[in-house]
Amino acid sequence: MKILLVWPNKDSFGFKPIGISLLSAIAKSVGWDVKLFDTTEIDFGFTSGHKQGEDIKLFKPVDLPKKKNLDLNLEFARVLEEYQPDCIGISVLSDEHRIAGQISSAAKTLYPDIPIIWGGKYPTLKPDYTLDNYDVDFICVGEGLGAFREFLENFNGDLYNIRNIWSQHSRTDIRNLDPNLDNLPYLDWTIFNENQFLKPFDGKIYRGGDHMLNWGCPHHCSYCINDYYHKLYNNKYTVRRYGIDRIIGELKYLKDRWKLEFFKFHDEDFLLRPNLKELSEAYKEIGLPFVVMTNAKSVTENKVKLLKDMNCVSVSMGIETGDPELRRTLLKRVDKDEDIIRAFSLFNEYGIRTVSFTMLGIPFETRETYEKTINLNRRAGAQFPDFGFFYPFEGTELREVSIREGFFSDNGVYERNKPALHFKNLSESELIEMGNAFVLHVKLPESYEPLIRRSETRDVEGDRLRKELIEIYDGYFNCNCSP
Repeated sequence: MKILLVWPNKDSFGFKPIGISLLSAIAKSVGWDVKLFDTTEIDFGFTSGHKQGEDIKLFKPVDLPKKKNLDLNLEFARVLEEYQPDCIGISVLSDEHRIAGQISSAAKTLYPDIPIIWGGKYPTLKPDYTLDNYDVDFICVGEGLGAFREFLENFNGDLYNIRNIWSQHSRTDIRNLDPNLDNLPYLDWTIFNENQFLKPFDGKIYRGGDHMLNWGCPHHCSYCINDYYHKLYNNKYTVRRYGIDRIIGELKYLKDRWKLEFFKFHDEDFLLRPNLKELSEAYKEIGLPFVVMTNAKSVTENKVKLLKDMNCVSVSMGIETGDPELRRTLLKRVDKDEDIIRAFSLFNEYGIRTVSFTMLGIPFETRETYEKTINLNRRAGAQFPDFGFFYPFEGTELREVSIREGFFSDNGVYERNKPALHFKNLSESELIEMGNAFVLHVKLPESYEPLIRRSETRDVEGDRLRKELIEIYDGYFNCNCSP
C-alpha cells in the first residue's frame, strides 16, 4: 500500500515539519510506502519569513535556493501519475487550506476513487466546513498520530468508527492525548528534499534538524490556537515531554544519520521542562548549537546558565506589544514589562543571542501603542527585534474580536507583508511603513527618531532618508557593534 503525503507549504526552505516526519514514520511502521509532495519550491508570490527579515534589515542575507515558476496542478498531476498512491494525506495549517483545496480538487479530477484525508490545524478548527467545501473524504480532528496509525491499519475495513476521524457519514469522539511521547517512532526525514536541511543563522547556512522536546503550552493567549486545543481536550491539554534518555538517543541518531550541524527546537516554551539540569548534562553528548523559544515568565538565571552550557546560541521571546494593558487584557499574556526586560537582560548578559517577536496591527493598534512597543524592545535590549503583521487565525478569540469590531472580514487572506486588519486611524500604507522602519526605530539611537519617522513617508525626501539610515544601520550591523 502506498500513501502520498502532501505539504502545501508556501514559505521558505529549511524546515521539516515534525508532524509530517512522524506521520511518515508511522505509515512505514505499519507497512506502507510513503512519498511526499512538497510545494516549497513553487513560487506562490508569498513573502517568506527569511526574505522579510532580510528586507527590514533584521537578518543577514544568505543565498537560499530560489523558488520556481511551476504550475501546481501540473506538478501534482505528474507526481500522482508516477506514484499511483492508494491514499492521499494532506497536512493543512490555517493559511494553507486554499492550496490544499486546489490539490484535492486536482486529485479528484484525475483519480476520483483515491481517498483523501486532511489533518492538521485547519480541519481541526473547521471540521464541518472542510468536509462541506473541499474535495476530501476524511478529516482528522485534533492530534492525529494514533488515529492515523489506526486509519492505515484498517484501510481496507471500517474507517467510519475511528476516533478523531470524521467524514460526511460519521462524527466520532476525540481520543485523549497519549501522555507518553517515548512510544513515538523517530522522525523520518528520508521523504524530504535536501533543501529542507538548510538552516540560515547569522549570515551562514548550516545543515540543520528540527525537533520538539516539549509538546503543548499551558497558556491561553487569545491569538493562539493553543487556547482552542485546551477547550477541545476539556482543559486536559497538558504539556507532554520526551524522557531524557529517549530524546537524546533520537537526537544522536538524527545528528549522525543526517550529518547535522545545528538544531532548531520548536517547543512553545523550551524552559517549561522541570529537569532542565539533567537534560543539559545529557545534551553534551550531542553538543550541536541550537535555537529555542521561551516565555519571559519561564526565565531564571540558573536556566540561562544551563542553556549556555548546552550550546544554545539564540533564544526567541514574545513581546507582541509594548502596551501592557493590551498585552494583559486583549492578548491574555502573562508576562509584564519587568519580566520581559529581566529575561532579555539575562540572555544578553550570558552571551546568548536574543530575538523578540512583535505583532503589528493588532486590534486597537495606534501610533501610541506602536511607540510603546518600540520603547519596550529598546529597554529589553532585544538584539534582533522581529515583527509580523497580526493575522486573526481560525479558532482564536482575537479572530472573533477582529470581526466583531469591524477590523477584519471573515474571508481575509494571510499575507506576510501586509496588515490583515483595517483601522480608521491608521491606513494600510502607514502600517506597512511602520513595519519597514521597525528595526531602525528599535536599533538606532533615539536621536535618529525624527529622521526615521520622516522616512516612513515614501516620497523623494523620505526615500533618501531611508537609504541613508539603512547605510548607517548596516555600519553598526556589519561591524557587530551597538549603536
